[in-house]
Amino acid sequence: MGSLTRAAEEDPAAAAEEEWSDEAVIYVNGVRRVLPDGLAHLTLLQYLRDIGLRGTKLGCGEGGCGACTVMVSCYDRITKKSLHLAINACLAPLYSVEGMHIITVEGIGDRQRGLHPVQECLAKAHGSQCGFCTPGFVMSMYALLRSSKQPPTEDQIEDCLAGNLCRCTGYRPIIDAFRVFAKTDNLAYTNSSSENANDQTICPSTGKPCSCRNETDINVNESSLSSSVERYSPYSYNEIDGSAYNERELIFPPELQLRKVMSLKLNGSNEIKWYRPLKLKQLLHLKSCYLDAKLIIGNSEVGVETKFKNAQYKVMISVTHIPELNTLKVKEDGIHIGSAVRLAQLQNFLKKVIAERDLPETKSCQAIVRQLKWFAGTQIRNVASVGGNICTASPISDLNPLWIAVGAKFQIIDVNSNVRTTLAKDFFLGYRKVDIKPEEILLSIILPWTRPFEYVKEFKQAHRREDDIALVNAGMRVYLQESEGNWIISDVSIVFGGVAAVPLSASRTENFLTGKKWDSGLLDDAFNLLKEDISLSENAPGGMIEFRRSLTLSFFFKFFLSVTHEMKVKGLLEDGLHADLSAVQPYSRPVTVGTQSYELVRQGTSVGQPMVHMSAMLQVTGEAEYTDDTPTPPNTLHAALVLSKKAHARILSIDDSLAKSSPGFAGLFLSKDIPGVNHTGPIIHDEEFFASDIVTCVGQIIGIVVADTHDNAKTAANKVHIEYCELPAILSIEEAVKNGSFHPNTKKCLVKGDVEQCFLSGACDRIVSGQVHVGGQEHFYMEPQCTLVWPVDSGNEIHMVSSTQAPQKHQKYVASVLGLPLSKVVCKTKRIGGGFGGKETRSAIFAAAASVPSFCLRRPVKLVLDRDIDMISTGQRHSFLGKYKVGFTNEGKILSLDLEIYNNGGHSLDLSLAVLERAMFHSENVYDIANIRINGQVCFTNFPSNTAFRGFGGPQGLLIAENWIHHIATELQRSPEEIKELNFHNDGVVLHYGQLLQNCTIGSVWDQLKASCNFVEARKAVNSFNSNNRWRKRGIAMIPTKFGISFTAKFMNQAGALVQVYTDGTVLVTHGGVEMGQGLHTKIAQVAASSFNIPLSSVFISETSTDKVPNASPTAASASSDLYGAAVLDACQQIKVRMEPIASKGTHNSFAELAQACYMERVDLSAHGFYATPNIGFDWMIGKGTPFNYFTYGAAFAEVEIDTLTGDFYTRTADIVMDLGFSINPAIDIGQIEGAFIQGLGWAAMEELKWGDDNHKWIRPGHLFTCGPGSYKIPSVNDIPLNFKVSLLKGVPNPKAIHSSKAVGEPPFFLGSAVLFAIKDAIFAARAEEGHLGWFPLDNPATPERIRMACVDSITKKFAGIDYRPKLSV
Repeated sequence: MGSLTRAAEEDPAAAAEEEWSDEAVIYVNGVRRVLPDGLAHLTLLQYLRDIGLRGTKLGCGEGGCGACTVMVSCYDRITKKSLHLAINACLAPLYSVEGMHIITVEGIGDRQRGLHPVQECLAKAHGSQCGFCTPGFVMSMYALLRSSKQPPTEDQIEDCLAGNLCRCTGYRPIIDAFRVFAKTDNLAYTNSSSENANDQTICPSTGKPCSCRNETDINVNESSLSSSVERYSPYSYNEIDGSAYNERELIFPPELQLRKVMSLKLNGSNEIKWYRPLKLKQLLHLKSCYLDAKLIIGNSEVGVETKFKNAQYKVMISVTHIPELNTLKVKEDGIHIGSAVRLAQLQNFLKKVIAERDLPETKSCQAIVRQLKWFAGTQIRNVASVGGNICTASPISDLNPLWIAVGAKFQIIDVNSNVRTTLAKDFFLGYRKVDIKPEEILLSIILPWTRPFEYVKEFKQAHRREDDIALVNAGMRVYLQESEGNWIISDVSIVFGGVAAVPLSASRTENFLTGKKWDSGLLDDAFNLLKEDISLSENAPGGMIEFRRSLTLSFFFKFFLSVTHEMKVKGLLEDGLHADLSAVQPYSRPVTVGTQSYELVRQGTSVGQPMVHMSAMLQVTGEAEYTDDTPTPPNTLHAALVLSKKAHARILSIDDSLAKSSPGFAGLFLSKDIPGVNHTGPIIHDEEFFASDIVTCVGQIIGIVVADTHDNAKTAANKVHIEYCELPAILSIEEAVKNGSFHPNTKKCLVKGDVEQCFLSGACDRIVSGQVHVGGQEHFYMEPQCTLVWPVDSGNEIHMVSSTQAPQKHQKYVASVLGLPLSKVVCKTKRIGGGFGGKETRSAIFAAAASVPSFCLRRPVKLVLDRDIDMISTGQRHSFLGKYKVGFTNEGKILSLDLEIYNNGGHSLDLSLAVLERAMFHSENVYDIANIRINGQVCFTNFPSNTAFRGFGGPQGLLIAENWIHHIATELQRSPEEIKELNFHNDGVVLHYGQLLQNCTIGSVWDQLKASCNFVEARKAVNSFNSNNRWRKRGIAMIPTKFGISFTAKFMNQAGALVQVYTDGTVLVTHGGVEMGQGLHTKIAQVAASSFNIPLSSVFISETSTDKVPNASPTAASASSDLYGAAVLDACQQIKVRMEPIASKGTHNSFAELAQACYMERVDLSAHGFYATPNIGFDWMIGKGTPFNYFTYGAAFAEVEIDTLTGDFYTRTADIVMDLGFSINPAIDIGQIEGAFIQGLGWAAMEELKWGDDNHKWIRPGHLFTCGPGSYKIPSVNDIPLNFKVSLLKGVPNPKAIHSSKAVGEPPFFLGSAVLFAIKDAIFAARAEEGHLGWFPLDNPATPERIRMACVDSITKKFAGIDYRPKLSV
């Protein structure tokens, strides 16, 4: 690649007769920086982090999560104004921002200078939990404010966040925090008065009197921060005059405005050359010299190829500054669009054209604008170009089908300046192949005007509405002419994406339609021809064959109805042709509204108060440090893993010869190099740290490479060549059951009553049976797995900083693999950027892997997993298979349940047995059943070991239960809610595992929810809507939950803490729990503050460390606040007892004086506290016991609306009621509820894992297809309920936990399944239209594929039967 022609062998830049420069200047947060030559291989993110600006995070590396968002400002020399854009720093090549001002989260505010209003509002609104994504949200919002000429609308605010993902909060508090900036009354942000006549502050968010501006700063550890929004002046927007900004805003540097822009010629490692020509002549000359050069604009495609697909491009030419490629001109033949025009530029330009010109001319413009709304996120649209999207020639490009459909022309120029024009329909030749020769480039696109009675429509269906690639998309155009009173199709174009290697024109259908009368009589023939035009083979890439083919017909049907409706509105069609509006109404989303209701039960100075997360101020400024932000010691090596590429195989040979010659290589370490033991596991040691002979899954660690940089380590690891001999693999639960492939000693059984006798006795009026497939889920914590290990005293000790929920497990695994005693291994964790169970056991293996080269080479080693490696190798939520048989009376009383459940353990046991056991404990949910038998077993499969995930098997057991409840309701033709109410638990019931149920509040929770959501009226409204809308249906559901609190392994229910009181009255608390966004440290500090009767600002928690609190259980099972809160309280009480003799003298005026007095009297002001949960334990030998200390109860109502033709859905309402006793911190608890609900919604309705198995033969066996945000879709800001309401049950203290509180982390997760069952309710209404009233399965996640194919109609019947069940990796 990049081979030089003879014409310019010496220096092609010099031969271009232009002045080239190697001086690259940028400004970063107002500071001028000259970029040295040799950095062309770096991204902006790498550079920023290298210079110490660690607030900008690496979350995915592919522009899919927004954690790396920064704002770049550049000067537009045509408009004479500076432009401010949010971009993904992880994709931006460093030299691409030359001449620009980069502003990071550190640049807009920090603890010393004070917070920016954006930062402050987010912190105070509880919009930051783990905090890893927070800087990205801050910068997206900041860039919107700086780029807006007027304060933005609420819609614009939500739109600007579409490219940012959050896994913790559920987005609601983020939206609420930023909504204040949509207020048009600038007085809310200025020094001028915003008080009314009664001296009451006017809330900027609501415009109503409030007290929020008068509150003192309740974030105790950041009390030095000035945090009142009234100090800020109004925002100025695009002006370049620095005086227009207040002193806090960074202006566009005058030097960059005045500086002459130069052509750039720079270099990078591995002989990379980077050019930035300024003239088309220069570009064409460079192209003649480097025929294989990559033209770069936004780097959104090339950046992913180089990072994740190991593509190497030696010559890159940035074409951002070529005037001819950046034109946007309105001409007689249409709009001329330069190929380098950014998508956001095009979007804004077309909106302006639409506003200024006659409507009939701009139908194509309107379609493109509508399609661009759902094209990627704001950060990508700001940099990605029109030409880049075209020339990438992706089969699922959202725009290419439209270009073809509207008859666009592409102008292509060669190195001799010859220009040729080709039609878009002739441009795409094959998969990623276009009609451009090596010596040519795409110059511009001509978008023609549309004629009167010409209609253009765009279509797209994806897994997720915002920032997602299409499953199928389309562009359609028809030109109608009147003839003898009829409207005749004069010209038609129907083009689909996502169904072939190139955008596919339905040529047979187009030919048939041409000349036909526009009426419904053409539909059937058109459908049949479309079916012939669009043929997908059974194992076509992407799968979902039946669904994708159905979509092609659905899109055309919608197009027909849309055009018909437009014609009818104009009075051009007779009344007999009916267009059902429910099929053509565009999706429009009102802004989200959130409501929270709770009581404050204050206990002492702090407990019971809605305190802000203690790290919130650090997180919104980017100053909070995560593992990857830890300054690395000198001489640190970077590591990359060598992973198995086979699901089951024998390793024949490992060749590292190429790796050894790779730049920066420092060593490869395999199983033979391990100093200690190579076998490990949290329960049984059935897994190797480094595979020695046999690999049993794709992604299994074989070895680890270390090198001087992360990129060099990756490059070297990719050069390690391994020969395999493949062995048979088990790739599903059903395959495992069929072949008897189970983990040893994992068969479990729970029995209550006599199931068989009940079935045989005749007591059951009816018996139903079925199967439930429960899909898995990726953790998608925002911070990838990361560890930094270093030797102390030349390896006599090993210390590490790790992103883990279980520092003790890291200590144990590292000690084992190195052959060291635990006392010589220390693991510290400050905070982690989300865990959700994925960093409980699996993270320890990576720390152990990194410790081997660190120990052997006596050098620090850092290992940070790229997102794809993280997802491939770390395991996910267990998929389950449930087989049920349930007997009940005609009234709906459940008498007997026989259940078999299997979970997919993967290639090692890990925690799979405990996950299965919890699923079995939760398999009856809240229903009283006299006779129950549950059998369970863990399947051995050749996948990475599945592991803990929020709920730990509970949600899977609960989901299976709700499925058979709904099956019963369908059988009896009753509502599921009636069946549930008839079978609810009550106090005094003995559960199927022998525990006596006490303090059961499900009835109270349910009744409050039913009243809150006005269920009866909601059902009437939904029925009314459904009767009036054929192609859109609404559904509702109410789902209860009961979640047991405690580790099911008794020994783990213990906790230690260390409390130290200093003579200034401040308190340092250390405990064994890890802060991962759930607010654990904040709650624990509140407990200590209330115990000593001191303000929260006097308590500090620094980190979790194995050398402070030994033998700590993982931060998991929702029990950490209970355990560590009680341990800290124990330590505080010990100290208080010691202080009492001095305190009783009453001679001190403050706690600080008391502490000093105690010190002078030689009183020990340090105490170790301990707590062990009492009265729990379970004996699997007899299947009876009390595994749980208590239960957390909740219920949720959801209303959804589905598009039955495409499977698209949105959640209209979610209403949640939880019993959390007396909350220690209701703000944090509500944040946990909202975050868990949205994560549960993702599991139930969006997030699908696709593995290479018998159901997905288009994926390599055992490989994970959905290994990044590009293919795996967690909920975004657009997916949360329009009306999101959370209430805490009042007046229900919990006698079993500290301060009468209850655990909250996991219990709300399952309530997200209310969306799944509401979807099912809507589908039931759709099926009823076709006369199908019986039970049907709906597996999770209820993706558009599953929704569409379950909504049986004449279209789906062309491709699948009424009982068709889309394939799921289980």
